[in-house]
Amino acid sequence: MFDTVIVIDWSARSAPSSIKPCRDAIYLCISRLVEGTSRHPEYHRTRTSVMDRLRDILDRELVAGRRTLVGFDFSFGYPVGFAKVLTGKAWGLAVWDWLAERLEDDEHNSNNRFEIAAQINNMFPGVGPFWGAPAGISYAGLPHKGTLRTGHGMIELRETESASKTAQSSWKLFTTGSVGSQALLGLMHLAGLRKFLGLRCQIFPQETGRDLPSAPIVLCEIYPSYYKVEYAVPLEIKYPDALYHILDARQVRETCDSFASLMQNTQFDQYPFVPPDVGLATLNEEGWIMGVQATDGRT
Repeated sequence: MFDTVIVIDWSARSAPSSIKPCRDAIYLCISRLVEGTSRHPEYHRTRTSVMDRLRDILDRELVAGRRTLVGFDFSFGYPVGFAKVLTGKAWGLAVWDWLAERLEDDEHNSNNRFEIAAQINNMFPGVGPFWGAPAGISYAGLPHKGTLRTGHGMIELRETESASKTAQSSWKLFTTGSVGSQALLGLMHLAGLRKFLGLRCQIFPQETGRDLPSAPIVLCEIYPSYYKVEYAVPLEIKYPDALYHILDARQVRETCDSFASLMQNTQFDQYPFVPPDVGLATLNEEGWIMGVQATDGRT
């Protein structure tokens, strides 16, 4: 179904990551099936850098006539009801555009995500749903602790996060295990990428629904720790000069290998694109993590 798989591990750092590759930073891995094996992960210090690189790769894949699947490791939506309050439309992609009009993220990773999260909270009753910020950052309506939230009306997890068993809530913006900041900044950048690609791109499953993707480029949400690959020789031992001593680098390679393997198996290459048995309204607004099943089944 696809000729190329690209996987990106995202980061919400507010400054460029270190010159030397490090954990909790941005990594990109690419697998062109015609090459027979995935390439080693690339390290990027800023979100602007990796998005510029992605646009360049996608231009090359389009010119070469290769269909491409691109996976990002942050949530593509929020629990049902959020989009309607924020945008007036019960559609997840409307949230992308709303964020793109208000969030700022420069070439040095400087951004205003906590300010925007506070503005969003103030559109809801009570306190919340977003929470968490560094001690030195304070905005009215954005509590530092999740226990201070009350009466905002939103559930904690999307259906796909509950089905995955271990995915975290996107409401948490700061401290250990937080993924909310990655999603806010990620969706802002994806809105720009989607505008750049136009009809050459589809979003799974908000635009594809229960149909198989037809566009030459498909963007999807992934959860790297969900796609385990058992190698005969661990990557960090087989390639000691690559970046596999860093968990993020290993995970983008594992995810790339996992999906590339499916694409080469004609019996299963369409399997991840068949949404689970959940309502279309949920798929359209919340999105879905590629490959996660509504039951305990896994790809």
